Amino acid sequence: MKIFPSVSKNLAYLVISTGLAAFGIAGHVLPAVAANITVSPPKFEFSVDKGGRVNGAITITNGDAEPLVLIPSIADFTAQGEAGKPAFVEGDDASAFSLSSWIALPVEAITVPPSGQLEIPFSVAVPENAEAGGHFGTIFFSPVTEQSGTIAVQQKVGVLLLVRVAGEVREAGEVTIFKAFPAGTEAEAVSQAKPRSIFSEFPVSIAVRFTNTGNVHLKPSGTITLSNMFGTELVRVGEEITQTPSGAITGSTLVHYVPVNDTGGNVLPNSSRVFLSEWKGYGSHILNQSGEREIIWKGIGFGRYTAELNLSYGDAKLPSQTIHFWIIPWMIILPSLFGLAVLVSLITFWRRHSRERLKQALREELEAEQRMEN
Repeated sequence: MKIFPSVSKNLAYLVISTGLAAFGIAGHVLPAVAANITVSPPKFEFSVDKGGRVNGAITITNGDAEPLVLIPSIADFTAQGEAGKPAFVEGDDASAFSLSSWIALPVEAITVPPSGQLEIPFSVAVPENAEAGGHFGTIFFSPVTEQSGTIAVQQKVGVLLLVRVAGEVREAGEVTIFKAFPAGTEAEAVSQAKPRSIFSEFPVSIAVRFTNTGNVHLKPSGTITLSNMFGTELVRVGEEITQTPSGAITGSTLVHYVPVNDTGGNVLPNSSRVFLSEWKGYGSHILNQSGEREIIWKGIGFGRYTAELNLSYGDAKLPSQTIHFWIIPWMIILPSLFGLAVLVSLITFWRRHSRERLKQALREELEAEQRMEN
């Protein structure tokens, strides 16, 4: 389904970072915002039978003091890369997971009153011959202006739609990478980057690459537990996001593991996504200057550590995996070794000097005795 082809005809592929990058694909559930426009909720997830229909409503808020004219458009989206960014496709390049042709909007133009809200209904009608599994689309809203008799799109905001069509749904996935990397490693680089087994300090970045081999989107999530060289499980090592049932982030809590995908990011079919988790040290709660509770990270790592991954999706639990790495704080050890070496050198010099002085005293005493005997 196309809406206003004169606006979107030449837009074959769109990657929208404002607002949409934080949706279900990226893992954060936040309102989509562009300029003074807020679109909520940011994401819809439906389960629909073949031949069925589902309805929804999108709330658009105009934060400006002037009326806001918007043009809606519809596109499919797929996964782009392995960092959880969506790529949007408009036009005739439909895939097996296309949803856009099933979406219907009752309006062709929207005027949102100044500092007001407007609720826009939509429906998704699934054909009888639809392919079972996941189908993915987005509804955009574009502020427009008149320029020389033509419509100019300023920017786009929108919501994601993830629809699961009943039938022969295959939920299948696997962990293809579980390794430790230097802090700051990008998700897109993990597949080609060289893992590290020795670190000098916190944080340690732990990457989990999950590959979805099924035909429906999955939300893998789990924990990484850490143990020291004596087999003792470590505590207060992770920070887990807390959310409302609708997915709005409300804060975080200190936990005894490092969480994986605690923001609920989706992995689309036939794609892989890298989830990066950091071990930042040992956490504790403090009250900041505003009187709010927050987590700070302290501590020094030393020795060999074991990280155990337990990951699941839906009702499936994957076999646990373990990796090992060392933390050797060279910046602390080297000065200590240097100081120890200096101390040993001083002691050795003093002992050698003391022996020489003792020998000299003995020689002088013997010489004195010999002179007395003569």
